[in-house]
Amino acid sequence: MSKRRKRRSRHRAPFDQIGEVIKQSDAQYTDRADQSVPQPDLAKAKTSRSLFHYTSAEGLVGILQTQSLFATHSAFLNDSTECRIIRDILLPRLESELREATPKLIERRVIDPKILTDFGDELFRQEADNMLHAMSQATNNTTPYFITSFCVHQPNTPAYSDGLLSQWRGYAKGGFAIEFDEIGIDDLNAAERTRYRYQGIITNTVAYNDHESRVSKKDFEGLGTALLKSLIPKIADRLTDILGPKTTNDFAGPFLATSPFLKHPSFEEENEYRIVALCNRPTVYEENDERDAKPIQFRSRATGQLIPYIALYHELKTVLPIKSIIIGPHPNQSERQMSVEILLEKIGVNVPIKISLIPFRD
Repeated sequence: MSKRRKRRSRHRAPFDQIGEVIKQSDAQYTDRADQSVPQPDLAKAKTSRSLFHYTSAEGLVGILQTQSLFATHSAFLNDSTECRIIRDILLPRLESELREATPKLIERRVIDPKILTDFGDELFRQEADNMLHAMSQATNNTTPYFITSFCVHQPNTPAYSDGLLSQWRGYAKGGFAIEFDEIGIDDLNAAERTRYRYQGIITNTVAYNDHESRVSKKDFEGLGTALLKSLIPKIADRLTDILGPKTTNDFAGPFLATSPFLKHPSFEEENEYRIVALCNRPTVYEENDERDAKPIQFRSRATGQLIPYIALYHELKTVLPIKSIIIGPHPNQSERQMSVEILLEKIGVNVPIKISLIPFRD
């Protein structure tokens, strides 16, 4: 073990600088990502689905009074694998590309041949992991994900009319479900994106299984060699026969658009639909970008943890596309219905109020 440490102190791994290189070029990594991240095509005809957002009484009051939806920083959501599943899929692909390219770079005298002796085969997997970590860190340094979640329930099903029991238990104990119109949400996202500094606002359903199909090989082929090129910019053009023509910018869009829509299979019952806002951090902007900085706010947990979030649509001064409100299972549903009626009357919103028939006492 001590011998290995001595070797590492004498010979630095050839790709150790990848994190620092990407950190220094965060702006280039996400440059014009809003043009490459898929956005909803509002002109394309589609059937507008109902999106159900489960919330507490406090959350309902906040949503209705501010006409906004809170989107939470992805690092503070309840799924510990949030936005990390893509790394497990891309890791062996990058490892393979590094393993193939390294002997050729050694032959061209770009990399010291001693590295294979000093570090062995573990080098490729470790450096592939370092590269993926650096990409994730680059995203957090510039345009972290802020996420708002909904459930999609099929019409004419019990969940559509009464809500989903697991959601009442987990997210809205004695609470409410707000039914939103999908196209109406798309319209608000377009207005929000026009006014504020986002790299994009993406909407999609979540994939719980077969994640490989979401992480297209075509979209990510050459990512490992592109990251290698970022380490040797002065001679990269002379190595395209080994490293290919692509740069890290070519992968920003697919990476940002795929990562937040992969979740662990244990959450599958939720049938989740997400708004993912790639919100620029306050000091990140392009010189000619005249949009306003989106205010990032904070709330706290009982543990003292600060949670970054943004209030989508709050400053647009518009009305949320609410179709109905469901009163969740509770012994006093009639009183809750009356309170919601008064609240809606106060803010001037007229939507149906439904009562969940699920016989569950929270």
